[in-house]
Amino acid sequence: MIIGIDSHAAERDGTGNCTYIRGLLTGLARIDRDNRYRVYATDPGHPFYARVRRTENMELRRLRFRHSLIRIPFELAWRSRADRLDLLHTQYIGPPIHHGRPVVTIHDLAFLHDPRSFNRFERFRSRLLIPANARHAARVLTCSDYSRRDIIHSCGIPDDKIRVIPYGTEYHDLPGRPAAERNEVLARLGIRKPFILSLGRLNLRKNLGRLISAYSRLRRDKRTTALLVLAGKKDHLAEQAQRAVTESGYESDIRLTGYVPQPDLPVLFQEAEVFVYPSRFEGFGLPPLEAMACGCPVIASDATSIPEVTGDAAILIDPDSEQDLADALIAVLTDLDRRAGMIDRGRKQAARFHWDRTARETLAAYREAAGEMR
Repeated sequence: MIIGIDSHAAERDGTGNCTYIRGLLTGLARIDRDNRYRVYATDPGHPFYARVRRTENMELRRLRFRHSLIRIPFELAWRSRADRLDLLHTQYIGPPIHHGRPVVTIHDLAFLHDPRSFNRFERFRSRLLIPANARHAARVLTCSDYSRRDIIHSCGIPDDKIRVIPYGTEYHDLPGRPAAERNEVLARLGIRKPFILSLGRLNLRKNLGRLISAYSRLRRDKRTTALLVLAGKKDHLAEQAQRAVTESGYESDIRLTGYVPQPDLPVLFQEAEVFVYPSRFEGFGLPPLEAMACGCPVIASDATSIPEVTGDAAILIDPDSEQDLADALIAVLTDLDRRAGMIDRGRKQAARFHWDRTARETLAAYREAAGEMR
């Protein structure tokens, strides 16, 4: 087969879509030598694509238009015909007319359930195009049973067209970096130990206001002296998170690091006392998985797909309860036996998720879609 993959998201550091497509391409490069891939990039010079260039059956194709309104329906459609694709894989939105069987990955339908987290154009475009693209696709790939049920209910997609393919992490059994390097990373980000970590785009649905409130309560009650580190790039209405920090009364002990380069993330996970993820809505939730793989105990929301990812390894809390979150933080920060058990269970849970598995199951979905064509 000649398989085309729209990889422009791989160039958008610090997003879940980026992590997904990088993980998938890396896994496919490891496990598949039989098919030929055309990887469509808007910035072929991005450092990530060095992995693609080392793989003989993967070829980069440059898309000249960055704006999605031209790139997807026109340029990507034209390239699919010029390259005579058997299959075209996109995330969320693909061209309505193209060459090859369409496969689409839909991580979640957050634009329907938490529209405040998106600007007006994104909401309109997503509502108009994503359900239509799902109905057009030969296979819809998603990451959790929660998202599968949501896509069936909200988009009217038959169950037999959807494949649930969990995502992965490459943070398993990472060697510890020398102390001097770890300290340099923390110093560069303005972080001192001990610290509580949260990672994700500064977006309303990440529920950072609740975390800041719970942290402020613990500081007022003198239950902890740890720093609170909020890592992640700014997103729609990120100023609300900044306002919550300013109004907390503990602004000097809350670090908004902005985007953290991928090589530095394992250091944060390994050095943190606890990782907290109180998100109200996720299609999967990669950061808790990455934290568990690095040996960091996790507190996470009990909402949407997150319990599927964390299993019995994390403390799950009501994302709307400041008390739940504060109690969970104290439990992890003070109960060493419980903390050790969470770390052990977290490593075992994370070991179930690997990008090679994602690639194998995605390749099986490709074959199903192409088989129907034949």
